Amino acid sequence: MIDIVETLTFSIVMLFFVAFPAIKIVEFFETKSVFVKKYKNGLIIVTIITLSLFVGLFLRYFEF
Repeated sequence: MIDIVETLTFSIVMLFFVAFPAIKIVEFFETKSVFVKKYKNGLIIVTIITLSLFVGLFLRYFEF
């Protein structure tokens, strides 16, 4: 249980830091696909959440 709480804590903090990279990733895919233009805002939100969870997991399990 404590692992989940620590991972979510790290992820919430990282939401602010991964916003810009997530926007750039979605803009890159927008130039490659017409499908992305229709769901751009939703894809940005999903990308932000996914990246922050990955960084939170990395910080939790690969501490130096």
